[in-house]
Amino acid sequence: MLIPELQKIAGKIDKIIREDDFPERILPAYLRDSVKDYPCRGGKRLRPAIVVWSCGLLGGRPESAKFAAAAAEIYHNWTLVHDDIIDNDEMRRGRPSAHFIIKELAEKKYRIKYEEAVTFGKNFAMLAGDIQQGWASNMLLKSVKAGVSPELTIYISRRLHELVNRDLISGEALDVEMPLLKLDRLSPSVIEKMLDLKTGALLRYCAETGALIGLGSAKSADDRRVRKLGEFASLSGIAFQLKDDWLGIFGNEERLGKSIGSDLSEGKPTLLLYHTWKNLDSSGRKRLLSLLGKPSYSAKEMELARKMIRESGAERKVLKRAEFLAYSAKNILMDFPDNKYRRLLLELADFLTSRDK
Repeated sequence: MLIPELQKIAGKIDKIIREDDFPERILPAYLRDSVKDYPCRGGKRLRPAIVVWSCGLLGGRPESAKFAAAAAEIYHNWTLVHDDIIDNDEMRRGRPSAHFIIKELAEKKYRIKYEEAVTFGKNFAMLAGDIQQGWASNMLLKSVKAGVSPELTIYISRRLHELVNRDLISGEALDVEMPLLKLDRLSPSVIEKMLDLKTGALLRYCAETGALIGLGSAKSADDRRVRKLGEFASLSGIAFQLKDDWLGIFGNEERLGKSIGSDLSEGKPTLLLYHTWKNLDSSGRKRLLSLLGKPSYSAKEMELARKMIRESGAERKVLKRAEFLAYSAKNILMDFPDNKYRRLLLELADFLTSRDK
């Protein structure tokens, strides 16, 4: 049932985003195209689904949550644009990343040197992400057109910045900082805290926003059901990111739509890398360090990295942790009425740890 329902959500959100007039006055035209690009590429639309299904779970009209759901998706996409710049990723969802597309355009249109085109592409992609933040906020305010009260619309708009903007960017900052820290100074709790801020904050916002729209008032912000749905989403977010880190090493590049091994290139201390490091002897640690920071990896080098991660027990440990977090998230939902939306959210928690892309 999950996939067909996700596809229904995706279809509605795609239509809202594609038909929205906010980007129309953006200049120059290729900046406008960049602003619309990621949000219009499709994707799983997990965040809009959480908004809509959380609303339905608490008895609200799913239709009333459509603008908040679209806003969450647009907001998510600006973080991807900026993340691709930070990580120097040239692919996103199987297609060139925003900064890479503009770099290519600049080389052809202005006949500038490669280095100048790279800088130009990154600068314009940052601007595209900035505008997408404004677009998300504007979309969220349209919730009043769907029957959400002005009071609640203002409240969820403020929460977007208080809960998400501050916490999500803090998580991204910690993620950027971590490669500079020694692995023996880190811990699983520190790494998971970063993941909760970077990924869990927006998912928590989606669940809590949907719940509040379902209940119909900002006065319900302290309602136990709202907090519990937020916890469900936060735990699901960490599980999602742990599986994402696993896919970044063990996944299929064609299905994933982005390069395999980028975490190794960046020396990013994922939980996989942390547990591998902790379980290796001194010679194994030296060999692991020799694999980090390479711009690209041969099939032989990737196989060596995978072997070390598997034989150290890190792969099993991280996948078990993701499964436990998903199980804990599902347990929270058992306190809610058994209806279509609870079943969809339960399936979603399973999907986050079983997906292959």
